[in-house]
This record gives sequence, C-alpha cells and structure tokens, in this order.
Amino acid sequence: MFLRVIAGLYATSLMISSVLAADVEGDWNMIMSAAEGAAMVPMTITVDGETATATAGQDKFTGTYKNGKLKLKGSLYVPDAGMSSTMGLTATLVGDQLKGIVNWDMYVADLVGTRK
Repeated sequence: MFLRVIAGLYATSLMISSVLAADVEGDWNMIMSAAEGAAMVPMTITVDGETATATAGQDKFTGTYKNGKLKLKGSLYVPDAGMSSTMGLTATLVGDQLKGIVNWDMYVADLVGTRK
C-alpha cells in the first residue's frame, strides 16, 4: 500500500511538472530594458523535465525551469551593440509573462517576456 501511495505521488508530481513546463514552452518576445536602452529578442523555449533550452536566432542557451523559475545561460549576439557576450537570464512566469533580470556583458537589464 505504501509503495502505491509513493508511486501515485511521484506520478502526480511528474504531471504537475509537465503542465508547468508547457506554460513556459513556446515562442516569446523578450524585451530587455536597461538605462542604456532596450532590445527585443525573439526566443523559443523548450523544457524537458527541469532542463530548459532556448534559441534566439543562431544563439543557444541552456538552463533549468523549476517551480515557475526559468534560468538560462549562453552567448547572446546583440546587433545594436555589434557584439556577443555571455547572457544570464533569470525569470519567473507571472500569468502569461516572463519577468526577471538579464545580465549581459557588463549590463543588467529588466526582462519582460510576452508570447508571440
């Protein structure tokens, strides 16, 4: 009996995890705003378990999506700056938006992601 209860709880947690992952998966317009200006980066996010991956043009990012929080890291090319640098993104799913912070090169920007 105990094993059935544990198995049932595990299965339920997997279903909940899959439902939460579906909330963040898809195509997003990520608007990064800093004192120096703003940039919009189209991004596609996929989640497998707690592993998150994303692409923005040719750039690829890896990280996690756990308990509604997305963390991604990778090299991002910003055309307005004319260069690539390491990007760290941390965002929380709030309703149907991703809200958080992006660190890119020496800049820190607020992030608001909206679905395409």
